[in-house]
Amino acid sequence: MSDRVTPPTEAARALRDIERLRDQGRASEQESRWVGVVFGLALFAELAAPDFFGDDVRSGVSLAVTALIVAYAVMLRTPRGGALLGRPTRVRRSEISPRFARSAQLTIVAVVLIGFVGAPFMPDHLFPYAGTVAGAMLGATLIIFGRSLRRGLNSLAMRGDGKDGMNGVAHGSR
Repeated sequence: MSDRVTPPTEAARALRDIERLRDQGRASEQESRWVGVVFGLALFAELAAPDFFGDDVRSGVSLAVTALIVAYAVMLRTPRGGALLGRPTRVRRSEISPRFARSAQLTIVAVVLIGFVGAPFMPDHLFPYAGTVAGAMLGATLIIFGRSLRRGLNSLAMRGDGKDGMNGVAHGSR
């Protein structure tokens, strides 16, 4: 037998390497568990605080949650922040399906518009401690199912959109 590598063997190895890089890119999009817990608790605090402390705290809690979101966004843009969040790499924008990106953007716009249009017609209090119940449900959902939901969305976003070449799915480090 010869030690020479044939073109089909080399092509098969290259395809395996590409699939391995794709899997690494998807795996790198998983955040540390504590991130989901922090945002779940922040969501609960924002919705439950007015029930316990009155409507006067609503602006302060919203400001604190906004500062948390801004800090998270800044951390995602830096190498050390990304590593602290458990995201050492980023998936290239070119690997995200354009069809998924458009449908996600349209869904976000639709939800925001429905919220702005429907908010004036909602009663102030559906029942006592409605904010606490909603915050507990949404926060628990984010804490318990957040990683699975993110993995599912990443899978949808990364599905092939007719591209044959990958040229590396993940940026090395930020």
